[in-house]
Formats: sequence, C-alpha cells, structure tokens
Amino acid sequence: MKQTTDIELSGLTGSSPIGALAAFGLLRLCAEIPVLREARLAWRREDDWIAVLEVSDVVDRDSLTGLLSDHLMQQSHQVFAWADDIRVQKSDYCQVLQQSLSDASSVNRRSCDYLAAFASEMAVDNAKGLVKPTAFYMTSGQQKFLSSALELAESFKKDQIEKIREALFGPWLYRDKQHALGWDPAAERIYALRHKKPGEEAPTSVSAAVRLALESLPLYPVFPDKRGRLTTSGFVRLNRENAFRWPLWQAPISLDTLRSLLIANLENEEDLAQRGVTAVYSSIRSEFGQGYGLFRPAQLVWQQTRG
Repeated sequence: MKQTTDIELSGLTGSSPIGALAAFGLLRLCAEIPVLREARLAWRREDDWIAVLEVSDVVDRDSLTGLLSDHLMQQSHQVFAWADDIRVQKSDYCQVLQQSLSDASSVNRRSCDYLAAFASEMAVDNAKGLVKPTAFYMTSGQQKFLSSALELAESFKKDQIEKIREALFGPWLYRDKQHALGWDPAAERIYALRHKKPGEEAPTSVSAAVRLALESLPLYPVFPDKRGRLTTSGFVRLNRENAFRWPLWQAPISLDTLRSLLIANLENEEDLAQRGVTAVYSSIRSEFGQGYGLFRPAQLVWQQTRG
C-alpha cells in the first residue's frame, strides 16, 4: 500500500475565487506529472478554508514546488498563442478547432481542452460575427485575454520557484506587475482610495496564482443554450448578473472526481451533501467600463450543517 502525506497549501484559500481556481488548476497540473499523478485535493477549515494536497510521501513542500516549476518550464504555451484574443471570427475559431482535432498529440489534446472552455462556434455575436467568450473572460480594449495570458506565462519563468512558493504557501505580497485577469478581488485598484489617478499605477498580482488558475479553465467547458447564449460551467444567473460558484469539501478527491463535481448543480442542497460538499461560495462577476469585469469578494451561500 502506497504511503501518502498531506501538504497544507496555506496560500490557497477556498473563500476566494482566485484561491479556489488556483487549487483546481494545481490538481490538473499534478495529473500531468508522474510522481504527482495520484495527488488528491481537499480543504481544511482553519481561520479560512485552506487547500490540502494529498501526495506520495516522497514529496514534500520543496520537491512539490520544484516539480511544478520544471513542468511549467517545459509546457507549451500554444493554447494562448493562436490569437491575441478569444473573440475572433467564427470561421477563424472553427479553423483552430479543426487543427487541434486533426492531431492526437498531448499538445493538441491540451489545445482541445482549452478551446472547449474558451468559446463555442455555435454561440456567435450576430453584430460582428465573433464567437462569444467564456464568462472568465473579463478583459477589454488594449488588454487582450490571450496575449495577456501568454505574457503572464512567458514572464512567469523569471524567479518561477519563488513565485510558486508564494502562491502555494503565502503570504501573498502582490509584487508582480501582471494583471490578475479580473479573477482576484483583492487585486482591484479602487482609485477613490488611492493617491494616483487611473493609468498611473500598473496592476499587480500574485502571478503564480493567476498562472495556476489559468490551468483550471479546461475544467469549465462552455456550451450554448437554446437561444444561442453562451453558458459557462460553474456560473449561475442572479438578478441579471453572472455569479461564479464553487464547492469546497473535506475528503480528498481525484481530478476525475473534481471534474464531475465542478459541473454539478450547486443549488440542490440534498445533492451537495450526498456528493460530500461541505460549503459553496459565490462571487459576482461585476462588469464595468467597456467590457471589463472583476470578481467581487465571495459570499458563503451554503454550508453543511452537522446533524
């Protein structure tokens, strides 16, 4: 029987959308690394919900950080390099889809997984003929989603081990001059409370947390509804606003179990309890300006009561 150990990831807190997404992306990465392939993810309640990774007992904090760094260093960034932005003409998107489907290599399987989460050729903006993007798309103007993701993935290579260690174990210092893609409520720059006007301050983030969160996107495929509107797994509609909802649980689960859990109905309380879910958090996807968006601080919307 294989021996396992728990590594507490004190930097990844479950009550924050960026913390949860980073933890989910981490588990996806582990499945691609031989010694971490059987890793399982759980959450432990302390002052906050803290991610816990169950791994082989030959892995410790330092080796986990090193394994992730080595894997990310070798990983292809083609999934972020096929265009500057997700919102492209339907014909262009179909071409990219076809190219990915024509090759069964691991690189193109990765592309297929991401493309299924980025957009759908069956949900198109009738005004411009552009495919509609995932609800995780919160960029606009000169800030293009794919080019921003690619820039993050490339610049992330500098001091990568230190950045990964910060994201996993904290504290988060927000020193990286990278955009958080709207996924981190704590990265919002509230200009009314600052001494500089908009445009004079560069955005900051914990880039490794955003990088890990990018790895979670394939866990949230998109699909068109009967009216041609694009629906993103994990989101619900509340009072004309989209809200991102995610579960937390205490028993360690594998990546396959996580996949099924993230696309489950998180509104049926009886079903949640049967699936082992302990709590559900929700974060409003707030839109402002010309298409920009941001996750607002999360709220606890359901918690299992002890009988």
